Amino acid sequence: MLWRKIYRNCPVFCLYVLSQLVRFVILFGAYRAGDRVLYREAFLRLELVDAVLSFAVVYELFALTFRAYEGIRELGWMLLRWASIVLVGLALMVALSQSGSDKDPFLEGLFALEMGVSVVKGGLLFLLFVLHTGLGLRWGRHAFGIALGFGLMTSIALASFTLRFHYGAEVNTALSLLSSISYDCAVVVWLVSLLRADSVRMPAVRAPKWNVEEWNRALLELLQR
Repeated sequence: MLWRKIYRNCPVFCLYVLSQLVRFVILFGAYRAGDRVLYREAFLRLELVDAVLSFAVVYELFALTFRAYEGIRELGWMLLRWASIVLVGLALMVALSQSGSDKDPFLEGLFALEMGVSVVKGGLLFLLFVLHTGLGLRWGRHAFGIALGFGLMTSIALASFTLRFHYGAEVNTALSLLSSISYDCAVVVWLVSLLRADSVRMPAVRAPKWNVEEWNRALLELLQR
């Protein structure tokens, strides 16, 4: 990140990565101390920080996507706001409808919260990829790598939380390992994309139905009235 100066275009993503390092130090210290209560409290607070920063990264990706199109950017932000409201409502319904097999209310509530966060984050990432494909926009290499890594982690997290609710603590070890592997894979994706100089990726099929430049001009004229 320092070598490629990623912090200039993606400051929130850089902050997210640094927070993961801090998170590891705090949780590892609490684990080695053997204090179960301290570990739980630290984990819950850090999960909230992680959720806020990961959402902020997704919003940053939206900003990068529409940076060159001022008119479409306003439309994109409107879609993002409405999508966020709908997805939050959906996440609440999913979390409240789950009846896990945990005897520990803290763990059951925590996993419900994490599943809700994953639903919202996954939905926003899906919307981002749909807009890119539908409008025929070009991916920057760094933005594509960041989005792909987050999409990988979120997809596996949703699958893991679903299995955890159905099978309870019996699958804890396997799902913990799966979660670690998914994060490691995301880190590899980020490394591969960020180590190379940023460039614009052409879509696989460069035949968009829309003339994005004309859309942008038309929306700008409409907004200026």
